[in-house]
Amino acid sequence: MATWSEFERADPELAAFGRARIGGRVCFQATVRENGWPRVHPVEPWIAAGLLCVRFRARSPKVAEVAANGRYALHTPMTDLEGEGGEFLVSGWMERMSDRHPAARSIAEEAPEPLAFYALSVEEVAVTTYEGEERKPMYRRWPSG
Repeated sequence: MATWSEFERADPELAAFGRARIGGRVCFQATVRENGWPRVHPVEPWIAAGLLCVRFRARSPKVAEVAANGRYALHTPMTDLEGEGGEFLVSGWMERMSDRHPAARSIAEEAPEPLAFYALSVEEVAVTTYEGEERKPMYRRWPSG
């Protein structure tokens, strides 16, 4: 399992693309419900202390679901129907972290309610950009192959 910083060292170009697409945006994250069905929900991911992170309200049903099955997929929003700016998808495993962790501390201190914080491993990345007048999709993956 790779951390964000390990992914960044392995493929700086894709990581820079992902960082630009994630930063300050609401993204869509899929997790697995206890009954096996997917749950898609908006999250505000951030990158800190070399980790890709998300948070939920501590009382959210997602907390129990992630404890039972930590698999996730995170997709950045598209800016328009033409795919301007491209797409970034990352998937892996979520691991709960303390609200005292350096990546979470400032958010936890400012939050009006208790939060559950997670570090997201980077197992697979898929990037799609749309090139030329025909908007031909171009795909890149990490790890490649």
